[in-house]
Amino acid sequence: MNIKNDNILIIGAGNMGYAFISALIENKVSPKKIYIIEKKPSARLKKIQKLKKIKIFNTINKFEMNIKISITILTIKPNQLGDVFSDELNYKIKNSLIISIVAGKTHSTLKKLSKGNTNIARAMTNTPAAVGWGTSIIYFAKTTTNANKKRAMQLMSLIGQVEEVKSEKSIDTFTGLFGSGPAYLYLLIEIWSNYAKKNGFKYAEEMTVQTILGSILLLLHTKEKPESLRKRVTSKGGTTEAALKELNNNQKFQKLFEKAISKAIKKATTLSKI
Repeated sequence: MNIKNDNILIIGAGNMGYAFISALIENKVSPKKIYIIEKKPSARLKKIQKLKKIKIFNTINKFEMNIKISITILTIKPNQLGDVFSDELNYKIKNSLIISIVAGKTHSTLKKLSKGNTNIARAMTNTPAAVGWGTSIIYFAKTTTNANKKRAMQLMSLIGQVEEVKSEKSIDTFTGLFGSGPAYLYLLIEIWSNYAKKNGFKYAEEMTVQTILGSILLLLHTKEKPESLRKRVTSKGGTTEAALKELNNNQKFQKLFEKAISKAIKKATTLSKI
């Protein structure tokens, strides 16, 4: 099974759609196999269209009738989903694997809109997918064939790490934990670097990012547990211990962090019911 042999239709070419387009091209999928539907192509999309000769259509009714689509990727906003699934689209992708990255729209909704398509996968990822370092999960309908499952897993692995989940509810939990995760880290970088600036460091943001990146690379290189590396930095009676004692006083940092994530999970669950 090799998706390089498949015709792939991407509906919506915003940040996530563009991430898939870039990943497909970088992994030597022929531009002739990639088709895009995007009402308002961005400058960068027009640039890649010019360089790679990818076919972009403004609407589904302009899409070529004789093309057999094997994989359809939905990377549109939730409020656009109903407008996209027309009779014409369903006819053109009736035998296609549908992979939805649309937040909050369940398998049952997708099945209804697609007029009973039995090969549907729901996936969720995060913004580092744009550089091939996304964290993703995927949920398959029980009727999805093994061949299509392999297709979907291969495709999602192009933008980073992917794990299959057996419960659709896990998507809401993932969204709060990891879908929103980059924002948690960016907030930490903002707070950390701003405080460093107040203390006279001109290149505070660069130094903060380097500290975080270096720490992550060390974690990956040594394959040790975070706790082990943390303890190694924390000398008894030292500066690190003083900071960690303040953060961990009555587990206030842990409790605040868990409370914030639980709010995100709750919101994701609420949105999936709308």
